[in-house]
Amino acid sequence: MRISPSGASFLLAACLVATGCGYHRLDRQQRSAAWAKQGETIRLARFRNLTPRLGLEDRFTKALENRVVAASPWRLVAQGEPSRWVLQGTLESYVSRPIGLTLGNDKAKASAGSASRVEVAVVASVDLLDGQTGVVVLSRRGLTFSNQYRVDQNFASFDSRELQVLESLADDFAESFLTQLLEGID
Repeated sequence: MRISPSGASFLLAACLVATGCGYHRLDRQQRSAAWAKQGETIRLARFRNLTPRLGLEDRFTKALENRVVAASPWRLVAQGEPSRWVLQGTLESYVSRPIGLTLGNDKAKASAGSASRVEVAVVASVDLLDGQTGVVVLSRRGLTFSNQYRVDQNFASFDSRELQVLESLADDFAESFLTQLLEGID
């Protein structure tokens, strides 16, 4: 049996439609995890910050809040309000270390050089609690996220680059944790 080129294209398209691309929105698929029911309430407790980096907890709490609102089945409630589920987290470690160096110039003998690339790593732990009983139903320990950035030799931009990296790390963390939570990986 001979199939024409247009017939082959039709069969290929039909197979692709039938099998799908494998992409599914997590906030619309059926879940087996008890905590992933559409319309239930969730409250985010402010992250505890055990690191020397001040304000880090605000970035991670806000990133998780944004992800919950944008791509979860839950309805986010304010602090102090009763909720079916409670997410609480702890930032355990913050490390910023140079991973590339620019050597000093020959004219200044005492010049030792400076960092050209910096890696920032954050370690966090998160618990999902039953809001009615306070029992931990899911716990993730030692979630590690890192990112690198190039250091501009204009030191005025140093802090802003690091802040951009921290925003990115917080968003990566929130997306990864929420995906695990919604997929029911425990």
